[in-house]
Amino acid sequence: MMLHYLNMVNFEKLYHNVALHVIERCHGAIKITKHGKIIEVYDTKRHIWSDGLAGLIIKEECRNSNLKDWEFANVRGYVIRELLEKSKN
Repeated sequence: MMLHYLNMVNFEKLYHNVALHVIERCHGAIKITKHGKIIEVYDTKRHIWSDGLAGLIIKEECRNSNLKDWEFANVRGYVIRELLEKSKN
């Protein structure tokens, strides 16, 4: 039971680190509503603002970290939490 808990903590750290990579890649230029919906994101690799690009950036960063497709939603949640925390400060 304890081993399962330790694995979950490691996954949470991994998801959080990947979320920070996503934010860093966009230089924090992610527009988000106060309810946590991503509106628009700026991708420095493509040099464009887009409303549908957030998912693609998250997907690319997750693949770079060897995460599975079903883990993308967890990373997106961490991106949203991190941005909401930064907006409160």
